[in-house]
Amino acid sequence: MDLPGVRLHTNRQPQRIPRRARRSVVVLIAAALLVTATACDVAVAGRRCTGSGFGRDATHILQCKNRKWTRIMTLGQYAELMARVQAEQERAASSAARAEVTRGTSAWVDVYDWSPTWVNFKAPGAKAPFTLDRIDRMADAGITALWIQTAKVDFGTDVLDRDLLNRIISRARSKGMKVFGWYLPTFENPAVDQNLLAKTAELGLDGIGVDIESTVVDLATRNARLVSLSQWLRAAYPSMPLGAIVLPPVVTEVLNLNYWPQFPWTELAPFYDVWMPMGYWTNRSATSEWRDAFRYTTENIDRIRTNLNNPNAPIHAIGGLSNTSSIDDVNRFVFGAKLRGAYGGGLYDDMISTADQYRALAPFRG
Repeated sequence: MDLPGVRLHTNRQPQRIPRRARRSVVVLIAAALLVTATACDVAVAGRRCTGSGFGRDATHILQCKNRKWTRIMTLGQYAELMARVQAEQERAASSAARAEVTRGTSAWVDVYDWSPTWVNFKAPGAKAPFTLDRIDRMADAGITALWIQTAKVDFGTDVLDRDLLNRIISRARSKGMKVFGWYLPTFENPAVDQNLLAKTAELGLDGIGVDIESTVVDLATRNARLVSLSQWLRAAYPSMPLGAIVLPPVVTEVLNLNYWPQFPWTELAPFYDVWMPMGYWTNRSATSEWRDAFRYTTENIDRIRTNLNNPNAPIHAIGGLSNTSSIDDVNRFVFGAKLRGAYGGGLYDDMISTADQYRALAPFRG
């Protein structure tokens, strides 16, 4: 797809993360000791040497420094180091495999549209506009995954309208769609946030998204609770694909530095498999340089990867808002995200998205 006004930066195209076979730490340690014992020449600490190579004695790894063999670590320390390296490689490989589940096109539904309990809570007597035939509409327009908000902190004991939610999930799966649940933690009560994520996981979904945008708690407490919640979620559901639904860095780093300063990107990195920026270009003014969907999308992706110290961090982009986005906007969004190697993308949200907009997401399916 060629888009007017777009300059391609092909050197920034990320490479796919390769998959690696898993091996146990026990086997690794044995292998590390074997390599240490056989690959390095026997050396004696303190004796003269040339170059900067490595050697070994009965208990240590040695390196030639200043023309003398110098002990740099014990064999046990070397084995522990190799074990940590291998564990990180296995974690990255597992995370990459989980991220693959999020490839494709996404439709987003929040509780304001589908949950009778929530709609009536906010406006007594009102009815939720979402109906099951909207799932059929998504599928017919090429949507491969439903992302649905499952719970609200105001109803902290369970997901909302469980029976209806299960019917929505079943309908989507009957259409060949994957289904992901998402939840917005407020960090006011960690036990409630944890419980509602656990209840979401119990639905047997294809993955979970954590909507990270609430700022009602002070910054230090919020960051600490966000990291703790994320760590718990990863440990509790090690095989579950997890998405971090994050604020666009252009907002937090360029437009409003007070929104969420000191966001803990690197602390969160081990816990999430895919990063999902809420890149709503329509929130920018018509005269803003960031109103262009291509530029806004690519800049947010670039900044996320820089913040994570990972140029290949998996991205599933969220664009919109749909009701004020043209087809050209959507095309530019898709083109930018694909150029940056995004795993997929969607529009927020379903009730204001058209079938033509959904069809414009088709390149994410390839």
